[in-house]
Amino acid sequence: MSVSHRAVVAGGGIGGLATAAALASSGLAVTVIERAARIEDVGSGLLLYQNGIAAADAISSRLGAGIRAAGHVVGPDEVRVLMDSAGRVLTREPIGEMGRRLGLPQVPILRTALQNLLLREAAAAGADIRLGTAVEGYDQDGGQVSVRLSDGTTLDSDVLVAADGLNSAVRAAMLRDGPPQYLGYTSVRGRTVGSELHPRSFVVNGVGVQIFVAPADGETLYWTAKITSPPGVWPAMGQEGALAALLGRIAGWHEPVVRVIRAAAPADLSVTDIHDRDPVSCWVDARVALLGDAAHPMAPAMGQGANTAIEDAVVLAESLRACADPGEALIRYQAQRVGRTARIVLHSRSQGALDQGASREHARVRDGAMRQRGRKDAATLDVVDWRPGTAVPLTEADWVRTIPVRRTGADAAGA
Repeated sequence: MSVSHRAVVAGGGIGGLATAAALASSGLAVTVIERAARIEDVGSGLLLYQNGIAAADAISSRLGAGIRAAGHVVGPDEVRVLMDSAGRVLTREPIGEMGRRLGLPQVPILRTALQNLLLREAAAAGADIRLGTAVEGYDQDGGQVSVRLSDGTTLDSDVLVAADGLNSAVRAAMLRDGPPQYLGYTSVRGRTVGSELHPRSFVVNGVGVQIFVAPADGETLYWTAKITSPPGVWPAMGQEGALAALLGRIAGWHEPVVRVIRAAAPADLSVTDIHDRDPVSCWVDARVALLGDAAHPMAPAMGQGANTAIEDAVVLAESLRACADPGEALIRYQAQRVGRTARIVLHSRSQGALDQGASREHARVRDGAMRQRGRKDAATLDVVDWRPGTAVPLTEADWVRTIPVRRTGADAAGA
């Protein structure tokens, strides 16, 4: 594709910035439209698995090296300790073994560090980053996309990529499929510097609560507490209230774990109810494509949200390089991504429900499953054993078999 083609990317999060970097380095003129007035510290951390590292390396070797330098590269002999709330060990998961098998490491990293690396990579590739403005909708005519912005202006482009998250305005205009669905639990995420437990990685199981902890750099542990709750309750508490409530929920737990949570600064906390959407087979409307959480929001149980968003960016860039016609390129991208991400969304939903241990009986079943399989989740090797160019495009029949397609608002209205 020649540089004369223009792409607008809605959203300046991880998926949007990865897309900007991948497209700009492929020769497109890229403009990122981000609602926030500035790119700020964004709280806790995340885990890049081997598939996410492979995707980042494909965007640029500089990006891959930067991620390894900024995060914690899991060594070949590292384990993740899985325990109950009293500190009794359920199993030790050999998280370094997969790196040996696949030739790429897992890298836990602070979300801010990853976002800053992607921002620098996108800017170095020539992308224009516009802050303080949001994409509100689009119109198409004659192979061009007119992108409507919140400041009342429009921006003409050859391609619009919607990386604008769970409540994507572009998805709403394209699919009219309503709000995402609440999964029954919330997430409190934070980070702790200088803990006695650094650089250990561990998961602690309680009834209706699970805490995941990992080293994110040379001195910081990041952690995520998932808490069974009605929707809206924990976000309404604010940061200080949520930290106090979490400490109340884990009172009496294994004391070193409690100290990790107690030492976190409330200002660093993110409190978010967990949602996903049923997978759909349509991510493309002519010259407009969905990406990341706008396309396939998923529960965090398998840690694949950021990883699959970076995968999306790489496959989209590959498709645009391979096809002279942008519309054909977007269809190619869709065909290579919908099946894989649908399976991960559904697996993450199921695993997340198991992880919560919402009752004593459910907690007993979860703990027993961990002991039996020797790992936190049922993620299979084929999820993380992904490389650019390895996907097999799916046919329409494959989509029907794989994805429980929910009718969009437009379809329902015509019924």
